[in-house]
Amino acid sequence: MSLQKKSQPYYYDLHIHTALSPCANDDMTPNDIVGMAILNGLDLIAITDHNTIENAKAVIKAAENAQAAYGKNLIVLPGIEVSTAEEVHVLCLFDAIEKAEEFEAELSCFYNNIANRESIFGAQLIFDESDQNTGKIDRMLTAPTTISFDHLHQLTKKHGGAFVPAHIDRESFSVTSNLGFLPPHLDIATIELKSKNEDDNYPDKNILHSSDAHQLWSINEKKHFLMLCELTPKSVIELIK
Repeated sequence: MSLQKKSQPYYYDLHIHTALSPCANDDMTPNDIVGMAILNGLDLIAITDHNTIENAKAVIKAAENAQAAYGKNLIVLPGIEVSTAEEVHVLCLFDAIEKAEEFEAELSCFYNNIANRESIFGAQLIFDESDQNTGKIDRMLTAPTTISFDHLHQLTKKHGGAFVPAHIDRESFSVTSNLGFLPPHLDIATIELKSKNEDDNYPDKNILHSSDAHQLWSINEKKHFLMLCELTPKSVIELIK
């Protein structure tokens, strides 16, 4: 008789911005994010900068270095918070950096090349795994892309990713505020809500409660969890999909 693994809770925050997002603090560096996530007792995080995957690899490497140094296994999913042509924010999450990079290679033709106004919105900083600033992105990352909500769903699925409409109970930049409804013709299994008071309104959906952190102190504490038989990037994405 085969024995099945028993599921257990793993604590998460699947919506975190680095200092590459212009609205995030400059101390949102790979090692500071990893350190805060570990301090808060998290097992799993996702890096979801606006319309770019650029800093995700550095955070993944910082987490690997932390595991080697301190023995704490923190899983980091690479992701992007895409702003669609309708200005709807969507988390596109992947179980491997290679898949995320292939996804962005196709997504990049939909980017809006408006120049960032650094004096107003701040610098968009790129880091390596040692928190060294290695450059910046000059296009305004918060500008909407030209890809539609439906097309983004298709592209995310093509690359094996999880498509999660972000903070859909917000009054701006959400699918409900900008489209008026969650499109029933799309197989969307998981949504993100800011308030737990809205959970009962979506009984047929998996629900994530992440921080949308732009500051270190906003990263989730040990509160929200996923039930998994094993903690791997693949198992997380499969559950969310």
